[in-house]
Amino acid sequence: MGKSQSNRKWPLAILAAVAFPALVLHGTCVSVLGPGTWGSGLVETPPDFRAPTPAVEAYRQEFQADPRIAETGAEATASQSPPGLAASIVWTHAWGDRVLYLAEGSEQSGRRLYVADTSSTLREVALPADHLVARPQWTADGIVYVRWNPWAVPPTSKLRRYVASWFDPSLRPESSLYGNASDTDDWRLLMPGHSLTVSPDGRRAALLRSGALLAGYYSVHVWQIGSPDAPAIVSLREHGSDATKSFQLRWSADSSALHLQGRTGGFDRRSSRGGTDSDGISINLLYMINDETVYDLNLGS
Repeated sequence: MGKSQSNRKWPLAILAAVAFPALVLHGTCVSVLGPGTWGSGLVETPPDFRAPTPAVEAYRQEFQADPRIAETGAEATASQSPPGLAASIVWTHAWGDRVLYLAEGSEQSGRRLYVADTSSTLREVALPADHLVARPQWTADGIVYVRWNPWAVPPTSKLRRYVASWFDPSLRPESSLYGNASDTDDWRLLMPGHSLTVSPDGRRAALLRSGALLAGYYSVHVWQIGSPDAPAIVSLREHGSDATKSFQLRWSADSSALHLQGRTGGFDRRSSRGGTDSDGISINLLYMINDETVYDLNLGS
């Protein structure tokens, strides 16, 4: 009897000897380094670029003629503060006769969101108290904003959030999109993503996904407003180490094409091309909505 019980203890001892150190190592990595791409939606999409067709050339001319075309939202200036609002406006976005104002309040009150149109006075739309809000924009379905929930927090808080995120997926991404279809305080999680850029017709949006701490590798996604997810069109590594992204996304005036231009360090996660000591790789890409194809405008220049 004693021998049988002893035999049963060996597997438990071995399991404890393996599982406990593994759990300790995992917890240490999460609490110190963070959870990496946990919940970010980041994917590695190999480049599949085509030579431009005659129909694509018209869009090349459009972007060359006005490089600022179809900007969606902008950092605000003091002169853009609407009458009657005694707050610092940090972002505005206009769509038709409607305007969004994101105001920076005190540290206690955080950021506040206001809407206005030609037929009504300025009014506030309540935001979740624990959300760091950025880039709110109008869409055909309502308002969408980016919530920044950084993993750069103390190790104990990081580990606590990681455990809680197994039960609450909204805690996983470092940045995610929230939507509101009726200008009320009923916000809902839509999907992971940041750097939101809504098309002029409000029916689509471009967004980026990246790992914790926005660590320099991105997948570029095009989202049809109302769809549950957004397919990736390309992934790329940022070039350089300054605070400004090495590429930009812009919509055509008819919302049928997305332009991606700038420089990249490569298209896979481990690429060493285009590091800070080189000029990187020039990119001049156009994604066409109708055929879901990425064209390389450098091939036709």
